[in-house]
Amino acid sequence: MTIVRTDTRTGWRGFVDRVIVAPWGRIDEAYAGTTCGRVSARSGAIITVVTTCLMLVFLRFVVMDRAVQGGIASTLCELGGIFGPSVKETLYGYHRLLINCSWVLGCFFCYFVVPTLVVRQVFGMTLSEFYLKPRDFFRHLPVYGLLFLPVGLLIVVFSASPDFAGQYPFYKFQQSWTDLLIWELAYALQFFALEFFFRGFMLRGLASEMGSMAVLTMAIPYCMIHYGKPLPECLGSIIAGLTLGVLAMDTRSIWGGVTIHVAVAWGMDFAALWRKGILAELQ
Repeated sequence: MTIVRTDTRTGWRGFVDRVIVAPWGRIDEAYAGTTCGRVSARSGAIITVVTTCLMLVFLRFVVMDRAVQGGIASTLCELGGIFGPSVKETLYGYHRLLINCSWVLGCFFCYFVVPTLVVRQVFGMTLSEFYLKPRDFFRHLPVYGLLFLPVGLLIVVFSASPDFAGQYPFYKFQQSWTDLLIWELAYALQFFALEFFFRGFMLRGLASEMGSMAVLTMAIPYCMIHYGKPLPECLGSIIAGLTLGVLAMDTRSIWGGVTIHVAVAWGMDFAALWRKGILAELQ
């Protein structure tokens, strides 16, 4: 007797299986039986969690302290005096920008510098192994574009809300296109470091021990750093954390997440500036 098999995974069920279910299985298969460089899978997971907690605590109580930010900005202005009084005066004119940039530098230190030291010196691994290599980035670019479309529409809709207007733009002291663009580039650097921390360092550090469940673990602190943001953004961080986490582990590259994150951040800033009529006033 001949048995005829029918594939029930067609249509939307097949789509769900290929796009949502299958990547989790591929991730588990890819990291089964692996180690975290020169340390065991479990040791790697423990080191990753401890480093993550310490960096988030340092970020909260030092980097985000306005007095610390102001002190760093003022120090930079004073150091500018070495090159002449006019340089010092000019820098003080952009003191607010320097305050924001000091936050970016602190984030870069916590999200990228320290994790990089752990990756290289403790795990004995390369940054490419922690998804920093732009593997198949352009091949997956249409996927990232599709992911951004609904988010872009939501930005336009929610940019009219009072909560959004109160939160954005992140840098609220624009004097010209020059300092605005300098800020937006610095802002992008912060998101690169953030993506490496959550979607590179955390995921690969936990992958050998937890497999695809590393994504769920990462999504918790990622959601928590959005506390204090508008509710839609906070809720959206759950979906974004899970989606970008799976994509990073499945493609072994954070660059798609970096692209989406920077596009969303710039979109929110410029949408707020447009709503407030500030863009038309910049020189």
